[in-house]
Amino acid sequence: MMKLVILGLLACSQVVLSNPIGEPSAAQPQDLDELAVLTEFDRLFNQLHYDIDYKLRIYRMNHSRDLKNLNAQFISRYGFVITDIQHKKQQVKDAILEHALDIGDTQNPCIVEKNDEAIRRATQAARDLSVAAEKIYGDMATITRVYFYPIVKDFQQTSSEFQWAVLEVLSRDNAVTGLQLALADLSFKYMANANMVNRVVDNLDYELEGFQDIINSLRRGAFKEIDDIGRNYVFNMEQLLTDALTC
Repeated sequence: MMKLVILGLLACSQVVLSNPIGEPSAAQPQDLDELAVLTEFDRLFNQLHYDIDYKLRIYRMNHSRDLKNLNAQFISRYGFVITDIQHKKQQVKDAILEHALDIGDTQNPCIVEKNDEAIRRATQAARDLSVAAEKIYGDMATITRVYFYPIVKDFQQTSSEFQWAVLEVLSRDNAVTGLQLALADLSFKYMANANMVNRVVDNLDYELEGFQDIINSLRRGAFKEIDDIGRNYVFNMEQLLTDALTC
């Protein structure tokens, strides 16, 4: 249907171009036809802008949803590991205290040293988690900035330019003596961009597919790093407790 409309506009433009610029009395109906075509072009370009803008909004919403879910997964994973570290720290401290009471010497230098070491290792694990979070945050910010928003911004700019496409052509062509040429320019401009919506969808689908692959890789690496911090802490605390029980 859209092709029929634009072909009709092209035909109208060609008919107008074929007619000589005549006397004012003969030009009035022609001018009205030209202005109607001009208005129709403005409507078509604005519809093209709306269609592209709608697609971009959908992609931005989906992208935001994916980032929200990923962020929730990271926070949840951190929560599990932090809880494990807190529980293990308290468990070891309680076991060391119980051993100190059993031997009747809570101020034993060996006991005090192991207790301080338990606190130090918990503090170090917390620092390691903070460093991991900082790295993940930086990677996410970079990936989003490089792989998604640039192409969305480019298409948004192109879409916005369609809103003043008619005005842009009129700023170059003589609207008094060369309106027919302006209509022809608009015809070719629209035909060249009529499939822009499909191009937007294809490009964003491609970008999002690559973005998702990178996100999956980042998720695997981040989860492994977070889990390793928790596992290493638990293992080291078990070793510390074993040593403390020999005091």
